[in-house]
Amino acid sequence: MVRTFVAVGLPEGVRSAIADQSRRWEATLPNARWVRAENLHITMAFLGDVAEAAVPGLIGAVGEAVGGALPFSLEVRGLGAFPSLRRPRVLWVGIVGEGLSRLIALREAVVGACAGVGLPTDEAFHPHVTLARFRAGKVEVVSAVVTKQEGWSGGVFGVSEVVVYASELSASGPRYRMLGGCPLGAW
Repeated sequence: MVRTFVAVGLPEGVRSAIADQSRRWEATLPNARWVRAENLHITMAFLGDVAEAAVPGLIGAVGEAVGGALPFSLEVRGLGAFPSLRRPRVLWVGIVGEGLSRLIALREAVVGACAGVGLPTDEAFHPHVTLARFRAGKVEVVSAVVTKQEGWSGGVFGVSEVVVYASELSASGPRYRMLGGCPLGAW
């Protein structure tokens, strides 16, 4: 079995901008477990454990579903918390830009492809990049950081591929391994 998810990866420049800013927030939010820069992404669908034999079919179905979509641009901007600022468990950076509606449509295509190969996913979709998870924290501190950074931007980037990843858990945190890339149509 392979713990699997489908995501949009972030380019190095955006990951670096987020990581640089996250280091500044770490001192203010010491009770957070921060996501490593190489693991930053936009989750399209989390599938959990998938039989290894089913992975090639999944990659093929996702590739077919997204192959007709044209590339688009997004921006990472602003902070928020799940489930809310009153009960923060996850700190995230938002996804905005003209391509947001295309990202949502792309996600629907991915979910349909997953269901088509017997791997349904039904979680709600709120486009974001997870930055940190809180074990416990002072709500007012998280709220102050989020409010102060409302307009912060990590940059604009192009989306031209959806990736099927394996998530390998370890004591030092998860490691993501690309199982297959599914390119969108030509620019």
